[in-house]
Amino acid sequence: MKAAKTNLANVLTGILVVCAVAVTIAVVQREFFGSVDDDAEAIREIEVPEDLFDEGLWLGPKDAAVVAVEFSDFQCPYCGVAAQTLREWRLRYGDEVAVLYRHYPMSSIHPHAMEAAVAAECAGAQDSFERFHDVLFADQESIGRTAWSEFAERAGVPSITQFSDCLEEDWPMQRVMSDLRASDGVGVRSTPTVIVGDKLIIGIPLREALEAETALGLGKSTSLPAG
Repeated sequence: MKAAKTNLANVLTGILVVCAVAVTIAVVQREFFGSVDDDAEAIREIEVPEDLFDEGLWLGPKDAAVVAVEFSDFQCPYCGVAAQTLREWRLRYGDEVAVLYRHYPMSSIHPHAMEAAVAAECAGAQDSFERFHDVLFADQESIGRTAWSEFAERAGVPSITQFSDCLEEDWPMQRVMSDLRASDGVGVRSTPTVIVGDKLIIGIPLREALEAETALGLGKSTSLPAG
């Protein structure tokens, strides 16, 4: 009888371990790849709504020839990699391209993502979004442990008092919710997701995909640099 109980306990432990692994895999798939069943392709064509560019936080000129709309989450590690990829893309093409950052905080797995999005809006209200964006992604592990005002100081936000007051206002949250509604309209289900041209790119955008869409947008041939 004792041996039977021991065997049963071992079986139950094994089942719990398998379930835990399955849940972990599901979370990773949702964050990085989206739904495996529904998003089998990493890149797909979509019909881009005309109002997709009406809201968001700009990285680069609003009149850029090619704009990548990025749905992102400041606590998502893959979004940090995507941010670096898009930064390099902007450095390569200068004012010909821009990124329009839109929020997609995945609060179910990133408990401080919504707060980070609100704080980013408040930094953006003082023309400091890009620096704040860079500071958060450079120190993601501190999100939730470091005061937003400290992040704002690092980013050089002009008035920390104004920034702190903004965190208590309603409009930044409304802006984040507007981005979430926009994400539904284009089928965003995970972070990062980037839309450039008529392509929706699920996960970290590859340089080749960005190059191809940039070439189409600029109406000329482009090629990757060596290395």
